[in-house]
Amino acid sequence: MSIKRIAIAGIIAAALTLTACTGTGNPNPTASPTESPTPTPSATSITGEAPADESEAIDQAEATIELLLDTQTRVTEAGGTDTAAYESVATGNALRTYVADAEGIANGPTLNEDGESIDGRSTVEGSVVFEPETAYGQEFDGIANGLVIVPGCLDGSGRKITTADGKPAMQNPNPRNEVEFHVVYNADTKTWLVDDRISLGTTC
Repeated sequence: MSIKRIAIAGIIAAALTLTACTGTGNPNPTASPTESPTPTPSATSITGEAPADESEAIDQAEATIELLLDTQTRVTEAGGTDTAAYESVATGNALRTYVADAEGIANGPTLNEDGESIDGRSTVEGSVVFEPETAYGQEFDGIANGLVIVPGCLDGSGRKITTADGKPAMQNPNPRNEVEFHVVYNADTKTWLVDDRISLGTTC
């Protein structure tokens, strides 16, 4: 593992105050019908002083992306009904995108493998993974390297969705796609937030 990846792993470990869910999001077969839904753990932000240089900004930005995807896993495995955790790790278009994803899991409609539109809560297993290809910083809101652009491959092949009728959801035939994450530093709150996720229209 590179020094950079070790640094990112350290940031993530420091940022998360709760362990990830060990369940799959499926109902517990031994649970009573009146058992309360699993609460969604809260995400913790990547925070700190403004980046000293581009390398530090990139490390913080990549850690923020990983935290966002970890938050997506936990929110959707818990049923997608509680999206508050996203507010500490995302903003702008990215926040809207991930909240909409959770609402789709919670309420549907979702296409099953037969192409039928199914209302109701889906269940989710697995995670979406992002593989950065490069990254570079730009000035943002008066902060040098306060915006970090991170192109890479978003891999959804490990995320499995089951619709409310118990059938697998229709899968994207191309689950690995090139995207570009935009991560910004909020100088007022000293917090890194994913601001956008742009599809580049190509597979990887």
